[in-house]
Amino acid sequence: MDQAIPLNFDTIALEFNYDDFITYHGEKLFSHTEPEPNELFWHCPRELGCGSFQRIKIRPGFDLWLTDCAFCRDIIFQNYKTPVTIQFNFTLSGHYRIRLDGDRDVKRFFGEFQGISFYNTPCSFCKVLHDVPARSISLTLQPDVFASCFEDHMTLMPPVIHKMMTQDMETGYLYQSAIIPAIREVIHQILGCPYHGIARKLFFESKALELLSLQLHQICDSSSLDHSCPRMHPQDKRQIADVRQILDKSLEAPPCLKDLARTAGMSHPKLNRCFKEMYGMTVFQYIRTERLNRAKSMLQQDGYSVTETAFHVGYDSVSHFSQAYKKQFGASPSDSVRLMG
Repeated sequence: MDQAIPLNFDTIALEFNYDDFITYHGEKLFSHTEPEPNELFWHCPRELGCGSFQRIKIRPGFDLWLTDCAFCRDIIFQNYKTPVTIQFNFTLSGHYRIRLDGDRDVKRFFGEFQGISFYNTPCSFCKVLHDVPARSISLTLQPDVFASCFEDHMTLMPPVIHKMMTQDMETGYLYQSAIIPAIREVIHQILGCPYHGIARKLFFESKALELLSLQLHQICDSSSLDHSCPRMHPQDKRQIADVRQILDKSLEAPPCLKDLARTAGMSHPKLNRCFKEMYGMTVFQYIRTERLNRAKSMLQQDGYSVTETAFHVGYDSVSHFSQAYKKQFGASPSDSVRLMG
């Protein structure tokens, strides 16, 4: 019998083990399923919230992790037992506070960003605050596996990668930036994978390598490394994150830019500039992209018709919806429905 979780605590301390995943006082906590070979799902218990963690084994020592959890209380992960890995992180949303062993400083991560980290020393703790859903994709590679993937091109890697490979750099986040549109597109392709069996395995492997190549391309010029993502006043970051939450809750009929700017306490141009700096696109582009991503999920997973989907996500014209959908995904809405059928 799994150990019950006390419901009177505002914050729950859990342990993270690479093999047993998440435990509470030594007891396995998240139930797991294996829907496909080399794929594991850990399902969040209702006492903590909802959602799941997914581990996809690309190759030995090379994993793709998908996180989509909304916790109902703050969670602290501690007592990490993980191998030394290089991580390529793509966070869509979340609110985290992390401290590494031997480090007095607590690093705070909020909102959307991408980054590369090297865990030569594990975290002493990672606190996940419940006020923002935790949604991310991570690629974890053991250093020797990373080297084998690019053995013919290691001399072309940027200096920061060479320092990681020789393990002479301080642990922690080495690089952060806003998620660029090209990477965002691959992320949504991964989240919306329609395949099964061997096609699914090959799809995830190809997309994982594509994310690696896009991320490495960004850091080839070591002078572009930025340890603050993005360079913006913390108050502006919080206001822009609030704007994004408003948009997520009202995609079918979002407030006008003037009202959003008033809510954020900034001018229209500053709102768009800061929003693009954090999320890689303007407010209008974000609304369009998220509407279409939601539409894709409705068509492929929820069984809605094309007409129902178009009006549900805020399009007045089915033909305009179909044109925008095909431009975004390379296939018409009807093709997406037939593919799932």
